Parts: sequence; C-alpha cells; structure tokens
Amino acid sequence: MKAKKTAVFIAVAIAIVATVLFVLRSTPLAESIKREGARLFEVEYIPNQQVDIAACAAAGAADSIYADFRKKYRFHYQTIGMASFADSSRMILLSDLPPHFETDSIASLFARFTHESQLRKHHIGYDGYTTDAIILLGNATQDNCDRLIKRLSQELFFSDYKPTVTTLPAEHKRQYFAEENIDYQITLEEFNTWFIEEGEGFISLNQTDSSQTVAGANNPDPANVMTISQMFSTRQRGVFFSQEPGFVAWAMAKNADIGEQLGNIRQFTLDADLILGALADSTTLVIIGRERQAPLHELPPLQIESILLLASTTEKELSQSLDINDLMAGKMCNLHDWCPTYLSRELENTEFGDLMTITDVLLKDWSERGTIKESHYRYPEPGYYPFDKPLFRKLGLDELVYNWNTAGAMYAIDREGYTIYTLGRTGSLPVSYFNSQQRSQSVGHSYESQAYHYFATLGCTDLARVVQYTALYQLFTDNNISYSGDTYPSFPKNKPFLLMKPTMQLLDTLRQLSSQRINELADSLASRSFHSYQKEHVDKQLSENEQKYKFAYTEENIDQIYDNVHRNTKASLCRSLTEVKNMLCGLSDEKYRQLARLLSYPRGVTIRDRESYTTWLQARRVNRLMREVGKNNLDLIGMDLGKVKNYFAANLSGNSGRYMKTSSLIVTYNDMLTTGGHNLSSRINRVNRMTGYKQGGSRTPSDYEKPSPPPSSQKQPASKPIATSHNKAANSKAGIKKTKQAVRPRSDVIPKTRRTKRGL
Repeated sequence: MKAKKTAVFIAVAIAIVATVLFVLRSTPLAESIKREGARLFEVEYIPNQQVDIAACAAAGAADSIYADFRKKYRFHYQTIGMASFADSSRMILLSDLPPHFETDSIASLFARFTHESQLRKHHIGYDGYTTDAIILLGNATQDNCDRLIKRLSQELFFSDYKPTVTTLPAEHKRQYFAEENIDYQITLEEFNTWFIEEGEGFISLNQTDSSQTVAGANNPDPANVMTISQMFSTRQRGVFFSQEPGFVAWAMAKNADIGEQLGNIRQFTLDADLILGALADSTTLVIIGRERQAPLHELPPLQIESILLLASTTEKELSQSLDINDLMAGKMCNLHDWCPTYLSRELENTEFGDLMTITDVLLKDWSERGTIKESHYRYPEPGYYPFDKPLFRKLGLDELVYNWNTAGAMYAIDREGYTIYTLGRTGSLPVSYFNSQQRSQSVGHSYESQAYHYFATLGCTDLARVVQYTALYQLFTDNNISYSGDTYPSFPKNKPFLLMKPTMQLLDTLRQLSSQRINELADSLASRSFHSYQKEHVDKQLSENEQKYKFAYTEENIDQIYDNVHRNTKASLCRSLTEVKNMLCGLSDEKYRQLARLLSYPRGVTIRDRESYTTWLQARRVNRLMREVGKNNLDLIGMDLGKVKNYFAANLSGNSGRYMKTSSLIVTYNDMLTTGGHNLSSRINRVNRMTGYKQGGSRTPSDYEKPSPPPSSQKQPASKPIATSHNKAANSKAGIKKTKQAVRPRSDVIPKTRRTKRGL
C-alpha cells in the first residue's frame, strides 16, 4: 500500500512539473528545471527544441564551411566533422559516406532534436564523385553531440572506438607528402628475431575505456602481457598494443569470416598508420602495424568498406588501367587525349578503385617529369622527379607501358609451425616499364629499380595507402579470410562494349570510301601532317645539312623537298586507307561485327584460336591506320573523338555505387603512345631463407642517378617530403636490396619512444 502511494505521489509530481514546464515553455527557469531533472533521474538533458533551423548560425555558415573543407580535402577522406556556434546550433559533416550507411538512420538518431539533413556530391576526377552528408542541429549541448557522434561512429564504422571528430572549419589541409619516413624495408629475419626469438610483448586495451589501461601500459601486470607465440597458442582475437610503444597487432581467425570482428577493423586502422607485415600459424593471423605516428590528415585510416571488399573478393588478380590505346580513345581535335578507365568488376565505384586510378596517373606523369597532365584530378606535384629527362624521350621508344605491380611487394617464409610475412617496401608498390602492350619486355631493370626507389622514398601518402590495401588483399587471400556480408557491388553493365556504336560508325565510313574520296582524304591528311609537325622536322634537317656540308638550298630545292614529303605521305595514306577498306569489304557480317567488338573493347575478347587470332591481326591493321591518320584528324571523315568521349560519359552518368562513382574516363594533354595500370596479384613471393632473398642487386641510394630539381618557375607542392635524421638512418642501415642484411635492433627501426597516449 505504501509503495502504491509513493508511486502515485511521484506521478502527481511529474504531472505538476510537466504542467509548469508547458506553461513556462522555454524560459530559463524551465530549462534549469529540465536540466536538474535530467541530472536527478540520470537521463540525457535535451535543451529547448522550439527553434527555426533556417535562422540558426549553423545554417548560415554551412555552405562556406563545407566548401572550405572540400577545398582542403579534395580527394577521398572519411571523417565526422563538427562546427559549433554561439547560439548552440551545430553543423555535423559526414564525409565519404560508406555504402552500408542508411541515410534513414539520421532521422532516427536525431529524432529528439530539431534538425535538417542534406546530401552533397563532391566531384573527383572527370565525372566521379563521393557523397557527403550535412546535418544541422538547432540547439544541442556538447554532451548531446558527444553521444550523437558515438552513435554515428557506430553506424559509419561499426565501432564507437575513439569517435574522432574533425573540428570545423578544418584546421589542417590534407597532407599528401609525409614529413617523416614512411618507407620501411623490414626483413623476414628481423620479424622473426623481434616477435619470435625476442618475444616482443603485447597488451590488450579495453575498447570502451582505453585511457585507464593506457595509464598503466608502461607497467602492466605480467599476466596480461602476451607474445605472438602465446597469441597463437591461446587463439587470441582482437587488437593489441606492444608493451613497449611502436607496434599494433590485429589478431584474427584464419579460414573465417572477418565479419565476426567488424569493430576491430576501426580500432586497428585508427591506432596503426602503416602495415608492416604479419605472422600466422595454423589457426591465427596476426597483422603487425606501426603504432600511429602520423596525424589523420597525413595518413588517414583505411576505409572499412574497402577492407571488407578485399576480404570478400575471390578473384586472384585485380586490375586497373587507363586504356589510352583503345580505338576510340586518343587525341581529340583540341589536342587533349581522352581514354576510358578500366577497373576490375570488384573495384568499380569504390574508394580503392579510385585510388588506383589516381596513383596510375601519378606513375605516368612523374615518370615523364610532370609533362603528362591530367586535367581533372590535379594532384599536388612532388618536389623532384625520378629521371633527368622524361622517360619516354629518354628511352626513344615508339610506345611505353607503365605498371604498378606486386612482384616483390610482399615476401613470406614458412617456418615450422608458423609463417612470417613482410613487405618489400611500405612507401610504394614496385614499378615496371614495358616497351609495348603486346611485348611485355622490360626496358631495363636499372630504370625500374631507380623509379621504385624514387616513388617509395618520396613520402607520397596515397602510394603508401595502395601498399596497405594490397597487403591486406594478399594476406586475406593467403589465409582464407573472407567476408560474406554485402559489399554493394555496382559494376556498370553497359560499360564494356559501350563504344561499339561509334566503332561501327568509323568502320562503316572506312568501308564506304570511294577511290576519289580516299585520294581527297589522303591529300588533306598529308597537308595537315606536313604543316603540323613534318615541316618543322624537315626544316631542321635541311639546316643541319647546310651547316654540315657548307652549302645553301635554293627556294626551288626546298619547295621540291616539301612536295616530295607531301607526295610520299599522301601515297602511303592512300595505300593504307585502300588496304583497310578492301579488308573490311571482304568480311562477312559476322566477322565484321566480331572485329568491331574487338576494337571497341579489346579486353572482352580472348585470343584462343586461329579465327580469333585472325580477327586480332585485322584489328591491329585498323589501329595502325588510325596512328598513321592521327586521331585528331578524324574530323576529316566525320568522326569527332570529343563527341565520342561525351557520349561515353553520358551513358555512364547514371551508373554509380550507393554514394560514389569512380571516374569513367580521364583527359590528359601532352600524352604519347603510353598506357599503364596496376596488376595486383594475390600471390605472395615465398622464399626458403630469411636473408638475401630480395630480387635485384645491392645498389644503395647513392648509386642512383640523382634527379635534377624542377625549374624554378614550376609551382612547388604545398607540402613535400623532407629528409629527416630518422629517414636517413633507416635508409643507411637498411640499404637497398642488399644481398646480406644484418638484423637491426627493433628500436633502430621502430623507436620505443614513450608517449602519454597510445595509438591515435
């Protein structure tokens, strides 16, 4: 009876308070009563929500703050940002929304607050974009925001571990070149010594309250310290810090679904900023990362959705390319080049796929000393280049293929009871230069090793990011780690043979040329060629002849030479146009269409028999004619590659992932007959000894050709790599691919510097 009276009393009291609050509404007294009541009943205090969002300071400043953020973070960057204002309104930014995020969850998460949300597309590349969300809060306390950020972090990253907030307006710019060394060359023997023989100790940090554990991390209970071998024997799972600062270990089950520990992914990517290698036994894989030294704006966390994508793929090879040599790609009338981008099906409309395209552009441009300019990504320039001349000109080739590859990216050795993995270098993937697409013959190991050393030591944080994703892909595949959850595939089904229509139009035009039209066309083409570049070369040769042989050409002599050049060019074009026309006219409708398919999408046809090989030879004849004609001259036969480019992009405008789209094409200028891409293999180089296993000779950094600095007029990047004592010491001790390597003390490579806060 007494309990019943008490309950009635409390109910009446609440009713009275509610009535008073309704009458007083948003007066200071009412807010004080609400705040005190929330404290008394241990519930969240939510201030008055009778506000007009449009009149809030956050609404007035949102556009300029967002524009400032995306100016400083032009490429992919995933974060939660927040701006606070004097009227207690807030602007929350969710950049690079992951595909698993439900925008409907914003309404439920913010249901108790007067709010407004909107999506913004941030363009990357020619027609790519990523999607950001802006949320405006009319009136919220800091405590309200802290709770909301934790819940948003859980929705975005499957974890509320260290819910990091970027204060807006953004204080820092994205830093594309690291200020300290990010290129480590740690050997298998060093991993074996540090983690197996010497038994580096690791401790577990409580994910929900790491500060308490960190405070005692320097002197933990010995019972809580584990070596890698003990992790193996006890089948540990989760993220661990080395007892002495420097390493973060992520232990997971082999032959298992990574979805079982989604929350650990965010912890590892926050607290480790580089992946160095791994160790595994029959049941457990332990990935070793460098405990975070770099700030997030320099080495951002790897994105959860990209990691899950790599775990989900069953393909043993992943590829990316810029298909500049496709029939419908090439130089337009404005002398800019366009080409489709190619990505494996798994990589279309993903952050990792876009990152591969961007770094492929960098490989070509920087190998050519900044002369191949991409017109939409506009990546910051490095402070210097790998060669003293553009490589294409230096080698004097007619064609050049540039490739990032995984040969030597990771090494492994199988020991009794366990396997060790280490990366060849953490600064970039290895580089390959081939003389043509058809003949994958290296232009020379010295050029490739010099470029590899350049890119790896440049400190480009996006090149290092590609290495980390590649390492995870190889480790997941090698240890049968999968992901069965949804990765939201979004491959544009109409992309492969999208250029079939303009290809058929070009072939139809060539097939229908009359003899008279061929003669007229060859004459016009020969005239264009002569005045655009041949005359300059002829005049140069004539001048050299006059100086060498001490005589002068008469005007009549010069005019005759000009006429001969024009006549010979015209005759050659007439022959080539006639040969291709006759070849096309001799094909059946089926063979004609097969040829068009091969020309429009060479990747879609496999050369497997004599018939398909014959079609390939016919395609090569057409491509050879296009080179002779010059694709920028195709307007003479009614073909405009600029319109083809626009047609290609327009037909892919509606094909995207849930919140992002990778660029369907790139536009460059000053490009030559060049192509390239990434060839990422899941295969790891297995060796049978822990010393002297790396490919190549024993060159040191001083053996390489010293690149000359760029001209003083060239704009320098906002941030560029600087030589630090740590960098020099690491290179000096490690050498470059020495045949005999000494085991360095762990502290010489990864310092044990004490820190008040572990990880991020």
